[in-house]
Amino acid sequence: MKVLLIRHSTAVGPYEAPTDEMRWLSGAGRARMRHVAALVRDELVPTRIFTSPLARTIQTADLLAEGVGFEGAVEVWPALAAEHGTSAQALAALDHAHDHDVVALVTHVPKVAVLAGHLLGRDRVPEFQTGTVLALERDGRGARELWTLDPERMQIVRR
Repeated sequence: MKVLLIRHSTAVGPYEAPTDEMRWLSGAGRARMRHVAALVRDELVPTRIFTSPLARTIQTADLLAEGVGFEGAVEVWPALAAEHGTSAQALAALDHAHDHDVVALVTHVPKVAVLAGHLLGRDRVPEFQTGTVLALERDGRGARELWTLDPERMQIVRR
């Protein structure tokens, strides 16, 4: 199975929305995610997309789905919210996928880094800017890093 760990794209500031849960993507964040999705499409097309229930992650997941031509339903997974659920609960989304699937998990900092560390079996993981995508290949022994999409330079960095 391949896993795409994705930090949501750039959202409006905390004082621009009534609550943190309702913060939506900024115009720049939408544009960034459209570009990120086009780059992801050239590498791996998700067969499953799971997202935190917060507005900015749902919008990120929807833009990813649209940009890669994903035709399934984007699935809300509450444990992917930064403040909710454990890593094990968040990663349980992977239990709903098959070995041949490419699963995208759209979440927040610090959860995205914790999930990356858990899957890779290490404490230090790459920094996740808004819109960062980390591609992993997972098997019964763990996971290995395939590439990272750097949203600042809009390029894939292979490992």
